[in-house]
Amino acid sequence: MCRTHFLAGAYRHLESIEAQIHEPRFHTQHGELASRFLEHCMREATNIACAAELPNNLERAQLLDILLWASELYGRLRRGPRVRASIPILVRSEDAQKPWEEKTETRELSVHGFSFLCRHELRDGDALLCVRLDNGRRVGARVAWARPKDSGETEAGLEFVTETDFWGMEASLATPVFPKMDR
Repeated sequence: MCRTHFLAGAYRHLESIEAQIHEPRFHTQHGELASRFLEHCMREATNIACAAELPNNLERAQLLDILLWASELYGRLRRGPRVRASIPILVRSEDAQKPWEEKTETRELSVHGFSFLCRHELRDGDALLCVRLDNGRRVGARVAWARPKDSGETEAGLEFVTETDFWGMEASLATPVFPKMDR
């Protein structure tokens, strides 16, 4: 494939993934295919950038843009299986301006985090403390995504900030963030 076609095709596919990645069924229906495309896209952009015939300045800028965009989308893909479970939990914001805490329960969980409903406003990147009410275990987390609901609640997904087996799930369920590449 020539550079021009690669650049055009990569942008078209990246735009498509960006538009769909927040849809509830995207990860189960298209996650594996999207992951393979993003890995290929990052590899190919790097290969073109390092080829014997160096890209011109515009192509170099486009390759860097594609590489950064693909890696950002790759980081937003789910890293492991989800399990539906209702575990009672306390979520606490220790923000100096607006501290709050709320008892709620999980909706889905994975080795890397969980989703839940909350009555408080949440923003991507907010730091929270999570406490399991059934066993007292604590872990720090950050808001990976948040969606306001018509009910006034916020549906959110939290990502643990440390590697921990907070739920007691087997570590074998986890998949690496960056799979090993063929050498």
